[in-house]
Amino acid sequence: MTPSHDHAAEKLEQREAGLTESQRLAQVETALRDSEERYRELFENSRDAIYIHDLNGRYTSVNRAAEKLTGYSREEILGRHYSNFVRPTYLKTVRENFCRKLDVPLETTYETEIACKDGTRKPVEVTSRMIYRNGEPVGVQGTVRDISERKRAQRALQTYSRRLVNAQEAERENIVRELHDNIGQYLSALLLGLESCARLPQLPAAAVDQLSYLKETTKQLELDVHGVALELRPTTLDDLGLEAALSSLTREWARRHDERIRAVFNSTGFTKPAERLSSDVEVAIYRVAQEALTNVSRHSKAAVVSVILARDDRNVQVIIEDDGVGFDVENLMSDPIEDRRLGLVGMQERVQLVGGEFKIESGAGTTIVVTIPLQKAYAAG
Repeated sequence: MTPSHDHAAEKLEQREAGLTESQRLAQVETALRDSEERYRELFENSRDAIYIHDLNGRYTSVNRAAEKLTGYSREEILGRHYSNFVRPTYLKTVRENFCRKLDVPLETTYETEIACKDGTRKPVEVTSRMIYRNGEPVGVQGTVRDISERKRAQRALQTYSRRLVNAQEAERENIVRELHDNIGQYLSALLLGLESCARLPQLPAAAVDQLSYLKETTKQLELDVHGVALELRPTTLDDLGLEAALSSLTREWARRHDERIRAVFNSTGFTKPAERLSSDVEVAIYRVAQEALTNVSRHSKAAVVSVILARDDRNVQVIIEDDGVGFDVENLMSDPIEDRRLGLVGMQERVQLVGGEFKIESGAGTTIVVTIPLQKAYAAG
């Protein structure tokens, strides 16, 4: 420290030493008033709604942004319970977050919807934390952000994604029809012609061998074309429904792997074939199972894989489970260029587009669970 700095510090100490107790208290009070004034200014001028409610859930303070967001005046909000402003569908979520903060001192962020004075409802994101005094919780402070624009963008993206998926499926259908109607017929005609040539009299042995080779090659090509058509769009899915299509998929997949991996299919709740799910839901579940089986064959080193399809009074669910080596889900999902990550993201997006939930667990083996509420499974499309 330089001599000038030493001198300044000495003068400050002398000045502070000369203050009386009342002067010190006055300084502290002034600092507190300044701090409160700055907080009040930030509180009132925040673009996000800010609130404080007591442990009974009744509001004790709100800012101007809260009035603008809800349409209620400050006087109409203060003293009322948060349940008067949260839509009933979301009350459970709000209560659960409140209870979590009572158990553990943490900040929670969640989405909900509020009911405004004019009867409209707004989607909002709430971030809140417990307020403590002398080590005891006394209330909750939170910020509320209007996310209407974000939700509109998400809906637009979902609509675009749904159209893209539907266009892909339609194109797959067209390709399958082309394979069946044109290439399939040409291959059948070629096979008949080769068989006819093979019956010609006095053919040299070399020609007979060549014709035999060409017939086998053509038969294999027919099988390959049929396999490609099944991968693109199985006619079983359109004609017989999800249960028959998944059963056929599992069986064909096991055949292609020469029983190297044992595949098992089970289903419950599909005793009435006429009760079809919507086309969107059937396709989404089928594609998830198809991608999951592809991942099993490429990465898992599994001995057994099971595909379980179940429907009850509330949900339709598919579970794909293997006993392979597994993988670190969190690390894989954070890798932006990993092929398998893209496959998992694609599965997740397909399920979300039809209103379902996608879960994956991996360690000693991998389990994928898709759950779609039955109401949405019948209504989607």
